[in-house]
Order: sequence, then C-alpha cells, then structure tokens
Amino acid sequence: MPWRENVAEQHIKQAQALLNVKIDGDFGPQSLAALQRVVAQLDECMAQRDTVDDEAPTARTGSQELAAVNPTGFRLGKSSKNWLIGVHADLIKVVLRAEAITTIPFAVIEGVRTLERQKELFAQGASKTMNSRHLTGHAVDIAPLIDGKVSWHWPHYRELEPVIKRAAADVRVAVDWGGDWTSFKDGPHWELRRSVYP
Repeated sequence: MPWRENVAEQHIKQAQALLNVKIDGDFGPQSLAALQRVVAQLDECMAQRDTVDDEAPTARTGSQELAAVNPTGFRLGKSSKNWLIGVHADLIKVVLRAEAITTIPFAVIEGVRTLERQKELFAQGASKTMNSRHLTGHAVDIAPLIDGKVSWHWPHYRELEPVIKRAAADVRVAVDWGGDWTSFKDGPHWELRRSVYP
C-alpha cells in the first residue's frame, strides 16, 4: 500500500537525521553502520554502568550527601534509554552514572532533536535558539519523577542538580546546566560544555 510505504520512508528519514547520515529514505549500509555504532556505544555505556565501583567515596554537595552507589535500585525506563540513542557517548556516561548514584528517580525526556522539532519548540517559545545542542546530540533534557510522573516543579530540579553534577564529575565529563543560565533558565537541560565539546 502506497501510504504505508510513505510512512515507512518518513520514519527512515527521521532515523537517518538522528544518525547524521544521508537522508534519502533508504535504510542501506551507511544507515545500518551508523545504527550499529550507536548500539555499540549504548552497550559500552551500559556495561560501564553495571561495573560501578562500589568503593567510590561519598561526596557532599551542598547540604545533601550522595551515596556512591544508588541505594534505591532505580533504573532508567525504556523511554529514557530510547532518548539516549544518538546522544554523544560522554553525555550518556553522565546519565548512566547519575542513574547509579541517584536517590531521586528521573527520566530522560528528550535527547537528539530533528530540525523540525527544534523549529516547533522555537515557535512555541520553549526554546530560544535554532542552534540547540540537542540537534547534534550534545544535550539531553532530564526531569525528576515524583510518584512516577514528570515534575515541572522548580525545586525538584534543584534537588536533582547535585546528582547530575556529581555524576559528571565522577566520569570526568564537563557539562553545563540550563538551570545555571542567567537569562532563560531551563531546569531539564544538560549539555556538554561547548569549550570542551565544540
């Protein structure tokens, strides 16, 4: 059926945009190789997550002490893991380390964006730039979960902040938080530092 072919081709083109390969609607060797690289990166990061050093010291951040290993057994959900596809491997390391040490459940609510999605968010005023780090896989949006639901309550993002910053320090990855910005504060937004990751 022609309409099914059009839908499939559109999905392939979206996947190709996320994989940063030629967008032609044909899932050929180049697209397959790019997808295999992403899967290998995720596998590597997941393996690192599973070998978290139980002997790592605790760290005091503000008034909150964070345990070296997550005492709650929290694990990212499938949707969060799917949002990590195409994200820079170093940022994935930060998210997976945060998963291992957090006492606050969280979800990855956005990773790599298409240009169309960025235009939509820009038009809505939800983004102030068309040069988002999400377009290149250098940013993720992370939200705290309260009773299993995403919270938009600003203090919950402040509670999650030291967890993500500690995770970044643990894996030696420079990140910046949208909540530290002065003009347009963006609580969910975490990105690789531009000076280190141009």
